[in-house]
Amino acid sequence: MSVKLIILGLLMNGDKHPYEMQHFFNERRMDKLMKFYKGSLYYTVDQLREKGLIEVVEVVREEKRPDRTIYTITEAGRREFQELLLEQFSKEEQFYDPLYPAVIFARYGDQEKIQEVVDQKISATGEKIKYLEDMFEKRRGAISRPAHYIYLSLIEYASTELKLLRTFREDILKGGIQWDSSPGKGEGGET
Repeated sequence: MSVKLIILGLLMNGDKHPYEMQHFFNERRMDKLMKFYKGSLYYTVDQLREKGLIEVVEVVREEKRPDRTIYTITEAGRREFQELLLEQFSKEEQFYDPLYPAVIFARYGDQEKIQEVVDQKISATGEKIKYLEDMFEKRRGAISRPAHYIYLSLIEYASTELKLLRTFREDILKGGIQWDSSPGKGEGGET
């Protein structure tokens, strides 16, 4: 997900200063949905301003506080937002789970130690699901419809991962991870 898209989207909802945008990222735990660094927010705001996609509408000066620069989206920014939004919807990205390379070569590893790690992942994934379900229930009446979809997606993904981990663990308990010896399945590390 693009930081530019989020900044422009926030400004579509009204003028804001970067601290308000940062608060949105923190409050909505956007770091769970995308890689985000605080410095990238301010850098991207500067880039968008230089390109004429946003502009300063006011600088608020208060004693004992740093100045707050409030931005608004320009007409060019609105067009850019529409393009970025459609681009984001149409993206087809390959998903890479860090578990995949480990699963491929698990047969060469110490099965007992692998089982310990898998047990830890099962426990952590179960806790993650419980946390997401609890947060979803607590916020159910207060969250937007888009946030509703995101919660459901995160819960479904984590539930699928938990099912995979449990199946993987069963294979380890049955004697370890082995390659399928059926015709067409190779020994050379093919998936």
